[in-house]
Amino acid sequence: MWHYLNNRWVKKEDLKISAFDLSVTRGFGVFDFLRTYNQKPFFLEEHLNRFYTSLKILQMKPVKTKNEITKIIKEGVKKNNFQETNIKIIQTGGATDDGILPNGKYNFIAIFTKAIIYPKKYFEKGIALITYPFSRLFPKAKSLNYLAGVLALKKAKEKKAVEALYIDDKKIYECVTSNFFAVLEEKIVTPKENILLGITRKVVIDLAKKLGFQVEERDLFLKEMPKFSEAFITATNKEIMPVVKIDEKKIGAGGVGKITKALTKEFKNLTQNY
Repeated sequence: MWHYLNNRWVKKEDLKISAFDLSVTRGFGVFDFLRTYNQKPFFLEEHLNRFYTSLKILQMKPVKTKNEITKIIKEGVKKNNFQETNIKIIQTGGATDDGILPNGKYNFIAIFTKAIIYPKKYFEKGIALITYPFSRLFPKAKSLNYLAGVLALKKAKEKKAVEALYIDDKKIYECVTSNFFAVLEEKIVTPKENILLGITRKVVIDLAKKLGFQVEERDLFLKEMPKFSEAFITATNKEIMPVVKIDEKKIGAGGVGKITKALTKEFKNLTQNY
């Protein structure tokens, strides 16, 4: 596998940065994650825009232009030649003079791996989520700080769930690595505040409107959960994944709902022809 570090292509064993990098010592840096369909980066421009938004929020000056990153991504896809590719772009906090504040010597990394294929049963039978009390710091920034996320997913695995759903005492937000949607009275509802705005989330919202479904982007409350007739999550690597259980509560009839199925079919058409 070929990866990119600053201004050169390297193999996995040479993809190294200093242990003093702020991404290591303080978890400071940003990333974005995308994949290919038909070996073409999916909604690349939107992912790059979010990457630059993240940099701006964390007050980091970009070390690569959009054109440079685009060229790196396309070259990396070609060099690795996987059937489909997962791509992670990272800008680390870099070297530091005082152990806390960045001095502008950031590292740029692009990692290329074979796209993950989840078990068919996740899509055909649905998955379980657990709830986890947490709300992101700087939610619009896709930062390297996943302390709560790692602990939440560890707990989810212990409970035989696929994802963890962030909540507070009143509201539902998002999952660790995906956005959350519910269906209430034939309307698709998804949170819009204090979440990371997923690219797949936006694609699915647009597809839903195209199919004639009503979509509401608004606060989603825990007290509404018993009324959910369907639920699903969206993410780059998970696409549209049906949710049939949250904690010990069954969602709807406990199977994949008709709206989720319709969206999944439309999303598949989009990706197959991308």
